[in-house]
Amino acid sequence: FEPLRAYVFEEGLCRFSTARYSDPADGGSAADADVFAHLTNYSINKRSSHFVPNADAADDGFGSKWSLSALKRCLARNGVDVAALWRRVDDLLLRTLIAAEPSVAAAGRQVGTAGGRASCFELLGFDVLIDECLKPWLLEVNLSPSLGADTPLDLKVKSCLLADLLTLVALAPHDRAAARAKERTLRAAAIERLSRGELPISPHI
Repeated sequence: FEPLRAYVFEEGLCRFSTARYSDPADGGSAADADVFAHLTNYSINKRSSHFVPNADAADDGFGSKWSLSALKRCLARNGVDVAALWRRVDDLLLRTLIAAEPSVAAAGRQVGTAGGRASCFELLGFDVLIDECLKPWLLEVNLSPSLGADTPLDLKVKSCLLADLLTLVALAPHDRAAARAKERTLRAAAIERLSRGELPISPHI
C-alpha cells in the first residue's frame, strides 16, 4: 500500500442464487423473503434443493457456480460490452483500495516491517454484484479469502490464482538440506580464516 500497487487476477468464480429474486416494489413479499434469493453465498446455496453442482472444470458455464471467463462469454453472446463493464469493475476495485490506503499504510508504519516496504503482500477477495443495468456494486472485501476447493472448478481457478500469486512475490522453493550444507560450508570457511588470524567474512560467526 505504500506505494499502492495491485494486480487483478483475470479469472474468478461467479455464484448465482438458486431462487429468483422478487422485488417487493413489483409485488414480491418481503416477509416471505427466501434466503436463497437474497444471498449468492456458496455455503448457503449449496444446501438448496435447486442447487446445481459443477462436476467438470472444463464445463465452466454450467450449474450454480461458473468461472468468470464463462460469465464474460455469456454476456458477450447476449450483446453486452464486456470490456466496458470490466473497466467499471476495475474502477470499483481501484477506488476501494484508494479509500483504504491511508489507514492500511498507517497501520503498516506503526507495526513496521523487517524487510522494508516490499516485504509483505496481501491477497484480497472482492465480492461484486452486477445489477440488471450492468452496474457493479461492491458487497464486501475478504481479507485472505478462502482457498478451499470443494469442486474441480474451484481447484482449477484457485490453483491458477496461487501459481500467479507465488510467481508475483518471486517465492523460490526452499531446499532445507542444501541450505544447511551451505551454512556448514560457510561456518567451516569462517573458522579456517580465524585460525589463520584473519577476520571471517561470514556474518554468522
